[in-house]
Amino acid sequence: MKKKLIVAGTAWMLALAAAEPVALDPFPQWKVPQGWSATPEQLECRFTRWSAVSADLKIPGAGVCRLEFQYRTPGGTGTPLKIRLDNQMSAAYPATEEWSVASLYFRTGGPCRLTLIAEGKSPYTLQIRQPRLELLTEADCRKFRLDAGKGVAGFRTMKGEPHRVVATEDHIEEGMAFQSRGKGARELRSVELPVQPGRKYRLSFWVKGTPGSFRAGVDGGWLPDTRYWAFLQTKPVSNEWKKETLEFTLPGVDAYPVLKRGLLSCRFAIPAGQEELLLKDVELEELP
Repeated sequence: MKKKLIVAGTAWMLALAAAEPVALDPFPQWKVPQGWSATPEQLECRFTRWSAVSADLKIPGAGVCRLEFQYRTPGGTGTPLKIRLDNQMSAAYPATEEWSVASLYFRTGGPCRLTLIAEGKSPYTLQIRQPRLELLTEADCRKFRLDAGKGVAGFRTMKGEPHRVVATEDHIEEGMAFQSRGKGARELRSVELPVQPGRKYRLSFWVKGTPGSFRAGVDGGWLPDTRYWAFLQTKPVSNEWKKETLEFTLPGVDAYPVLKRGLLSCRFAIPAGQEELLLKDVELEELP
C-alpha cells in the first residue's frame, strides 16, 4: 500500500504541548552531490545550476510533523529553495540575505525521503543550519503564529514586489512586521498550517499601511479536478495599527474534497495603489 503524504509550508507554532523529537542524521551523512558542502553544523551550496541534497527521515509513526531549520540565500532572488518529500513537491521559500527560520509541516504514515532543492537563474549561495524534526500532538496544532521576528519565511509573495521584515517601534509591543510595498497589486500567501475539517477557527492580525482596504482570509490549497475552497473578507487599513479578526468554520470533505489535505494558508490580497501594508502577529487559532 502506497504511503500518503500531505505537506504544509513554513511557520512558527506557539507550543501548547510537548512535541516528540525525531533524530536526524548529521549533514555529512546526507546524500550530498558535487557543488554542495556539508559539515556537522551547516549545509552550503554555491549555486550555478539546479541541484539537490537528500536524507531519509526516520519518523516512528503516523501523524503531523514539523521540520524546522534556519536558512539564508545571499545573492538569491525569487524562491531559490524548494523542498520535496518522497516524490511530492512540498514547499518553496523566499530569498533572504539574513538568516530566517523556516518550518515544514506535513502529515505522514512513517519514514520518508527529504530533498532540499537549490534552483534559480543566476549564481547565489544557499546555507542551511540547525535542522530539527518533531512529531506533533493534536494540542500542538491548535494555535499558530507567523512571527516576522524569525524572518521572511512565514510568507511567499505570489504577486508583486517581494516582502521583507521591518522593525515596528510605533506598535504597542514593538517587535517586527511583514512589509509589502509597491504601486501594483500584490498578494502574500502564508505557509500551510495543519487544520481539521468541520472545526471552527479564528484568523487575527495587526495591520497598518496606506489608507484603504484589502482582502484577508484563508484557502484550502489545490488538488487536480477538485472544488476550490476559500474564505476572504475585505478589511480596512489606516496609518494607525489596528487588530483585525475573522472567524470561519472549515467545511467537511464531502463538500470540498480538497480539504482532506487538512491544510490551510492565510492570504492577503493588496490592490494596486495601496503602496504599503504592514502585518504583525498573524495567528490562526482553533476555537471551542
